[in-house]
Amino acid sequence: MKSLKNKFICCCMFAVVSHIHQLRSQDLDTNTVENKVLARDAAWCWFSDPRAVYFEGEHKRLFFAYINSLGDVMIASQDQETEQTAVFNLHEKLQVDDHNVPSILFLPDGKLLTFYTEHGGRFFMRKSKNPEDISAWEEEKELNFDFENKRICYSHPVMLSAENNRIYMFYRLQHPMPKNDTYKGWWQCYAYSDDLGETWSAGKRLIDSREINNAVYMKVANNSNNRIDFLFTDGHPKIGPSSVYHMYYEKDSLYQTDGTAMQSLEAYPVPIEQVNKVYDVKEHGVKSWIWDVCLDGEGSPVLAYTQYPDETDHRYHYVRWDGERWQDQELCRAGPYITRLEPGKKLLEGHYSGGVVLDHNDPKTVYLSKQINGVYEVERWQLNDAETWGVESLTSGSKIDNVRPFLVKREHGKAEMVLWMQGTYRHYTDYDTNILLRTWAKSK
Repeated sequence: MKSLKNKFICCCMFAVVSHIHQLRSQDLDTNTVENKVLARDAAWCWFSDPRAVYFEGEHKRLFFAYINSLGDVMIASQDQETEQTAVFNLHEKLQVDDHNVPSILFLPDGKLLTFYTEHGGRFFMRKSKNPEDISAWEEEKELNFDFENKRICYSHPVMLSAENNRIYMFYRLQHPMPKNDTYKGWWQCYAYSDDLGETWSAGKRLIDSREINNAVYMKVANNSNNRIDFLFTDGHPKIGPSSVYHMYYEKDSLYQTDGTAMQSLEAYPVPIEQVNKVYDVKEHGVKSWIWDVCLDGEGSPVLAYTQYPDETDHRYHYVRWDGERWQDQELCRAGPYITRLEPGKKLLEGHYSGGVVLDHNDPKTVYLSKQINGVYEVERWQLNDAETWGVESLTSGSKIDNVRPFLVKREHGKAEMVLWMQGTYRHYTDYDTNILLRTWAKSK
């Protein structure tokens, strides 16, 4: 009798697990006329960019990168004329961690460079053997930028045509650097290559944050010609207070937002306390975190970030430089953290928002993820004038969350291509998500 009872319980448990799996599969199967599933079992964080690139040469293809639930580092492409998709595993089972998502850089000959890291570990680079093609790759290279320790995270490649196609690589390093430096902390660093990634300079500190016992986070944007913009924090909001800063690089020097020269890039690192703040947590008393930065048509920076009155109250802010000061506008209340807690689990990341990103060709267009009726949905916001916005939904009535949008940079006038994660997100090491695509035709 006891044996039969145990068999019955086991059968019921199997049925429940199977039912949950079926529900997840059905919820994740969200192909519609407008929204297409690009990749199943795919996730990314929002600090390594660009995660997706459109390239038009012999073909018209979208290239995008992600991490799957096995920890594989993946890159994929979709031909925009045939809709055929190709997938390649760059590194099997690196780590189950969405921080390790690759960034993508196209070389002048159409070949791809990809960069990816462990979460506080090794740094890797791979180069495609053929232009516009991900089916064959050169051997993986591990770069350490002459640092003894290998606690690197995130990759932000930038190529500047005005500097003879020099490639800059920005990344974060944790703990002692360089040799014989006993200070332990978090540093934003950079290296560069003058031969299209064949060799690299030694790593250099970009931002001196030694007085801050917290992790500095950074977003990077560029005009592909001669300027690089940096949006960064002085910490993780989970660990302590966090403000927002901006500076830019041009012609070998670093500048404040208003154009005031600070120092040459080689006179590294710039003390973080000498950089002007976009948002000061000490003045307002509310923690913040960063999401995106770009330049408008007049060459002035525009950025997006989140304020946190509470972990259950995330608010998106849209900020633009008017030539003299920052104009900061709250867009909306986005809801709480996106992490879905299972029974008995502790909240680990209360500051993970749905996400807000700018159109880098026209930053009057914003894509964001906010909670509606208990589920995160993606919306497109269009600035009509200085204060009012038109809002259109990309997703609605969803059964499962839509988060972390990313807008692919394209030529002016091209349809907008926005990608996002859909599924259940429990932690950066625990996710059941797909990557979706929506192509938004611009109104004439």
